[in-house]
Amino acid sequence: MNYTKTIREFCLKNRNTLFDVSYMTADYFSMVPYKTLLRILNRLVEEKILLPVSKGVYYIQGDKPFDLEKAVKEYYVDNNHGMFVGYKMYNDLLISDHVSDTVEIYTDRIGAAHKNIGNYHLTHVNLVFDDYTKRLIQTLELIEHSPRIIDIDYMRYYNVRLNGICSYTEYEIDRVIRSIHYQHSTLVTFAELMKKAGFSVDILSKRKGA
Repeated sequence: MNYTKTIREFCLKNRNTLFDVSYMTADYFSMVPYKTLLRILNRLVEEKILLPVSKGVYYIQGDKPFDLEKAVKEYYVDNNHGMFVGYKMYNDLLISDHVSDTVEIYTDRIGAAHKNIGNYHLTHVNLVFDDYTKRLIQTLELIEHSPRIIDIDYMRYYNVRLNGICSYTEYEIDRVIRSIHYQHSTLVTFAELMKKAGFSVDILSKRKGA
């Protein structure tokens, strides 16, 4: 197989998006020796097909100017690949207007546990981030971090938290809390809220690693 031709053709067919080496190595080009892949990517940089963005991350150049914010969202968040957490999530939910220098993302599109791209901090979470799953994670994140949220609007926080209590199945909850570690107190609070809302599931034995 001509590795250079294969990777060049892939890039030319997927312009205006990111190329995350750790993710692509695991999911697309596992047959290519790692050092060979890096040499090919350096060659594509010289050909101006790729633009280096961060360690192990490139932008496949096309007909649109590079926009880091747009590229990160489209690659790591959109199409059920991830979600914003931390202050970006609190801002979007109108729970806090405090702006953090770091934008936190949970995503399934990195091959390592964590990755930093500019001011973006990405954490690998092996989930499909559909709306239902994101709503569950939002609720658990709010319970977990509420004591430390700067400039929190408690009225808005309680309303959003209440709206996040739905009829989740034990399977759905188990899938999330095995992928993201939450404190026992967070799970107790969540279970109590579900009970008050008339839902009953056993989640306290579902901690990661249980």
